[in-house]
Amino acid sequence: MKLSDMKYNFCSFGLVIGALVSVLVTLIILVWEWVENPGGIFHDKNGTNWNFVFDTASSWFVPTFMYAALIVTVLYLLLYVIQWVKQTRRK
Repeated sequence: MKLSDMKYNFCSFGLVIGALVSVLVTLIILVWEWVENPGGIFHDKNGTNWNFVFDTASSWFVPTFMYAALIVTVLYLLLYVIQWVKQTRRK
């Protein structure tokens, strides 16, 4: 990837990676909680309590997305600055 391409793609890269990490973490937690079913709040003999599943998913997805997107974007910008410094030293 060229240095000039990195300058314009840092935000979208952070958002995409943040979304992927958040979906993965949320799915792992949801499956784990649904199988563990503490106190029978996720499912019972009547079926799955979808409202509680949605509440749990949103409570994990949103903060994980915000932190992951921010961290990936900052690391990506840091990589851009490091490559920019290396290029300017070579000239």
